[in-house]
Amino acid sequence: MHRGRIEVPEYIACLLRRLDAQGYTGYLVGGCVRDALLGRCPQDYDIAVGAPPRELLRIFSGYHTVETGARYGTVTVMADGHPVEITSFRRDGTYTDGRHPRTVEYTDSLAEDLARRDFTINAMAYRPDAGLVDPFGGEADLRRGVLTCVGDPRTRFAEDGLRILRAMRFCAVLGFSADAALVSAANACSPLLGEISAERVFSELTKCICGSYVRQVLEVFATPLCTVIPELAPAVGFDQKNPHHIYTVYGHIAAAVAACPPVRVLRLTMLLHDIAKPYVMTEDEVGVRHFRGHQERGAQMAGEILARLTCDRKTAAQVCRLIRYHDLRPAVDRCSIHRYVLKVGGYETALLLTAVRRADLSAQAPAYHNQFSSIDAAESMILQLQREGAPADVRGLAVRGADLLAAGIPSGPQMGQTLAALLEAVADGKVENTREALLLRAGSLILEK
Repeated sequence: MHRGRIEVPEYIACLLRRLDAQGYTGYLVGGCVRDALLGRCPQDYDIAVGAPPRELLRIFSGYHTVETGARYGTVTVMADGHPVEITSFRRDGTYTDGRHPRTVEYTDSLAEDLARRDFTINAMAYRPDAGLVDPFGGEADLRRGVLTCVGDPRTRFAEDGLRILRAMRFCAVLGFSADAALVSAANACSPLLGEISAERVFSELTKCICGSYVRQVLEVFATPLCTVIPELAPAVGFDQKNPHHIYTVYGHIAAAVAACPPVRVLRLTMLLHDIAKPYVMTEDEVGVRHFRGHQERGAQMAGEILARLTCDRKTAAQVCRLIRYHDLRPAVDRCSIHRYVLKVGGYETALLLTAVRRADLSAQAPAYHNQFSSIDAAESMILQLQREGAPADVRGLAVRGADLLAAGIPSGPQMGQTLAALLEAVADGKVENTREALLLRAGSLILEK
């Protein structure tokens, strides 16, 4: 973590100088200060200043400006090709919708502006000639790796329920632990998440679960997560009573999410892959629990959840497909793996499933970890088939419908059945994927009928 001076890009320094020339003192605020102190390159820069919005438009009249948040005093200035948000110092009025203040009052006090922010690590300001302004101990919290609210956490969350998910995201991405008062307030205020738009919830949730430190966040913030996805609640504390597992269903889910590459479709899959287990559980005469059909039921539940959270259809469909097939364990031989590729829907899905299976196995009992070698071998075979151009669907066959029509096979259901039979024959190694061999095979299929 950096101490002292923060490097400021010239285009930002130029904006600050322009404000100075007009009698206003601007400060870098928020995430850019936090990230710079952490030694990270800020993705963007925000400036706060004690000038009302109309003054900002006048001061930067020579720039391309957009009133991106006129109600809240924000003007976006394009500087050297970079959009920079410049916001007037303000104090917020009463929050009535759990998201936005009813009124905003402009002020010339930086301290008042910082006091309305969510977390101490986001409530710091900086300018090159004055150094760091840190009234709430944000720099100390950065050094300790602790996320703390500015003031009373229940008040902060009551103002804006989305801050609960933002807290989870910061902890997951930065590896910070959450202050005990923050966690308590997040649990108590989690019903407020029901007032937040599904789009905003899903955006924060996906950023959170793709964080490198997501496991501890899922474990600590189970109550808010289950408010967003109530179908997960039965998994919390649910004993699997099965030799394959050493964690509860929810504990297994948390471990599996963390074990998966930080790719959105994969992390969403692991978050939901065993969600149906408590709903389909049966227990045998010796007390061992079984979860037959949880894959299909889980895929159905995941589809409903993702639709509710406004996930895009392509991602949702892939997540549901991965959940449906996450427990398939094909034999590692050419024909079995080729049939597996056909069954799951192609090479992309088959390769994603190897990552899913590894993450799933990582979160199971160590006695079964010898199965990793089988997953590795399956992946190698999938890649080999892909390199060879082995067909993953009928479009990969060396014949087309027109070829079969010319060979006397009528269009319609029989055409589709013939193409499917040819694809299976190629996968089983019974016929080569060449035009001549496939037409000969198609002819024999006609004779068989």
